[in-house]
Amino acid sequence: MKIIVFAHGKIKNGPEHILISDYVNRFNKQFNNDFLTSLEISESTEVERQFNQKISKMLDVKQSTVLLDRNGEHLDSEGFLNFLTSSAEKGINQMFFIIGGASGFPKPLTTKANKLLAISKMVFPHKIARLILVEQLYRAKCILNRHPYHKT
Repeated sequence: MKIIVFAHGKIKNGPEHILISDYVNRFNKQFNNDFLTSLEISESTEVERQFNQKISKMLDVKQSTVLLDRNGEHLDSEGFLNFLTSSAEKGINQMFFIIGGASGFPKPLTTKANKLLAISKMVFPHKIARLILVEQLYRAKCILNRHPYHKT
C-alpha cells in the first residue's frame, strides 16, 4: 500500500524536517517484503480555506482518506497497524493521511471523511503531528516485520 501524507503548510529545513525525512527514508528502505510499500509527504502552501476545498474534493473521490483530527479515534500502535492491515485486506492500495491547518477541519469535512484519527488528546503544531504520524507508520512497519524497534 502506498501511503501519502498530505499536509497543510511547508516545513522549513530544521530538526523536525530532518527527523521526518529520516523516518520516511527508513520506511521506504527497510522491509520491502510487506504490504506497506511506500511513504511520501505532499505539502500544500495554499491558504487554509483553499486547502480545505481541495480536501473536500479528495473526500468525494478517494475511498481511503484519513483526516487527522483531535476528535478522531484514538489507537495504540498495534491498533494502528490493524487498521492499516484491514485496509490492505479490503484491497486499498493507496491511502491518504491528511493533516490540516491551524484551525483544524471544518465540520462538513469531518463528517465526509472515511476515518478520523487522533494522534493525541493534546493539540500539536502540524510539523510535530507529521513527525508523530510518520514515526507511527514506520513503527507499524517494524511491528509487521517483527523488528526490535517496537518494544512493548
